[in-house]
Amino acid sequence: MTTETRTISPATYQRVQRFVFWFVRSQYVTDWHAANDADFHNHAERAARCYMAAEDGADGKTHAEVIQDWREAFDAWIADRHKWQNPDRFMRAVHKYFDDSETWHEQNGSLNQEIG
Repeated sequence: MTTETRTISPATYQRVQRFVFWFVRSQYVTDWHAANDADFHNHAERAARCYMAAEDGADGKTHAEVIQDWREAFDAWIADRHKWQNPDRFMRAVHKYFDDSETWHEQNGSLNQEIG
């Protein structure tokens, strides 16, 4: 987990929050989750857990896995849009939002719990 110590303005935070809310619900991230959930080669433990949980209509991923998927999917999404001249500030703000979500789950004891 990395931490950005620089604060962002409330307006920037709202823009980042709107983007993240859209992004994590996008088809891009849904497909990213699905690929990792079924990847018995690279994510064998997770895939088995998700497979078993699906039998009961549950998810099986942990919050940590979901947040890591967000990071990886976001970085891939940005790379696909390499036309941006300097996405670094935006990327740092989005990653900080992901870090804050991870910290919240860690502090509340739910980071490594399976999602129902």
